[in-house]
Amino acid sequence: MPKDLPAWPQVDRSLPTGEHPYLKVLPAVKSSPALARIAALPAARDHLLERARVQIRGHQGYAFVDVDVPCIVLSDWYFRSGSDRDLYLDLLHELTHLRQLDEGLDLWDERFAYVDRPTEIEGYAVAIEEGRRLGMTGEDVADHLDTPWMTAAETARLLAHVDGFLATGVLPNLAAAKIPAPRRSRRPW
Repeated sequence: MPKDLPAWPQVDRSLPTGEHPYLKVLPAVKSSPALARIAALPAARDHLLERARVQIRGHQGYAFVDVDVPCIVLSDWYFRSGSDRDLYLDLLHELTHLRQLDEGLDLWDERFAYVDRPTEIEGYAVAIEEGRRLGMTGEDVADHLDTPWMTAAETARLLAHVDGFLATGVLPNLAAAKIPAPRRSRRPW
């Protein structure tokens, strides 16, 4: 992984705890080539970026979308101590979820295992594709995916789904995920 990142992954660490526009957290993100994967049309990208909000709060965890607000939530600990690259990739992943939420998809659809949810596969695909573009190796990708909520076998299954989606453009389980399921609010921490 190159030590020097381009401008767009640079996170503004001077922000205090609280809610901030996405573009304040990642001020140069509009230059990111990854945004085209999240929203193909420039007007849709601009609309998503202008509406997106990030709350920096709490002490534990990493990042998730609070579907009740809706907004991206970053734990204060992760915002202060995570690498710019990982924060940037996670913020792209979560921005993908905000777009999916706007499209009516259930981000917490328990009919699917976490690694089989089309929403997660797409979110991770955005992050992994961009990470590779920035020079991440296979080992770097594995490190980025190494989380407390996935086993090694689940991580391998997720990565296979991601690579399949990036190769074909087809998200597994998407048709089933478009059929509404009972909705419940859920926060991981």
